[in-house]
Amino acid sequence: MKKLLAATAVLLATAGIAAACPAWQNQGVQTGYTTGQDLWTPNSYSVVAGGSQSLRNCGWNHSGYVISRPDFEFQIDGLHAYNRLEIRAIGSCDTVLLVNDATGNWYFDDDSYGNLNPAINLYSPQSGVYDIWVGTYGTSTCGATLQMETW
Repeated sequence: MKKLLAATAVLLATAGIAAACPAWQNQGVQTGYTTGQDLWTPNSYSVVAGGSQSLRNCGWNHSGYVISRPDFEFQIDGLHAYNRLEIRAIGSCDTVLLVNDATGNWYFDDDSYGNLNPAINLYSPQSGVYDIWVGTYGTSTCGATLQMETW
């Protein structure tokens, strides 16, 4: 009986950790609707980058800290007319991006946009829901701007 209780306690503790990790099923803190045509001109959104959830502790092979819920959840339609969707973050600290695209694929970036800022380029993007986390490389949070643009 003690072994069963101990095993149950371990499972509950592990489930608690996993429940706090980023998941596309969590509703976004900010939600919105846009189109590929709207993003032909870059759109910008303010956010506090970072959070208490370590991506490494959540099973990712990347360093960074995010919140459990996506910072942004966008329904993006009309992407079929565009070759590329670029998602980037510009922060006052070292920022990272974690994206779950409309087809369920996960993407991560740290410094591709330069100056400690991330960018993710999605080629032949599909219309649908995009969940986006703007995190930080370290444990501190900072002000940041998410930008999205089609090409």
